[in-house]
Amino acid sequence: MGTGAPRQARAQRAGSVRRRQQVRRRGGLVAALSAVGLPVLGGVADELGGPGVGILFAAGSVLGTAVAAALCSRPGRWWVVTAAPVVVLLAASGVGYAAHPDTYQGRNLGTGALRWVVGAFPVMAATVGVALVVVVGRVVADRRRAGSERRRPGCERRRSGSADAPSGRSRRG
Repeated sequence: MGTGAPRQARAQRAGSVRRRQQVRRRGGLVAALSAVGLPVLGGVADELGGPGVGILFAAGSVLGTAVAAALCSRPGRWWVVTAAPVVVLLAASGVGYAAHPDTYQGRNLGTGALRWVVGAFPVMAATVGVALVVVVGRVVADRRRAGSERRRPGCERRRSGSADAPSGRSRRG
């Protein structure tokens, strides 16, 4: 008869764990959509304004990478850093090819691919730099937060650096 309360408590805990996992999954989905969607949107906007990717593509790529690095999980941080150049290159080449499919046929496809790589390289470097800055900022903030949680009032450590030796002896013997 007394087993109802523990079951209810376990069910409530399980429900809160599920909710936290769902929130994490949504954060990962938003991170992935921003990492891919913003560069594509920027590239499409640049193609509508003229041939090739430009400032809108660069801004979308950098912003999308920064948002993804800020929202992703701890293991996902390094995925964002390493995937940023690949996403930028694929977005630049995909938008360029989709905008002018007849231009990039046969031999011209190799020339176009080289043009996409050269044109996207500065944006790739910028996105990796932004991702690293955001990841390092998150790591520092997490460590500071964890350090302040460990310190409790009234539990200060000794600052002298020397601990008392057992049985009154010195450390040397």
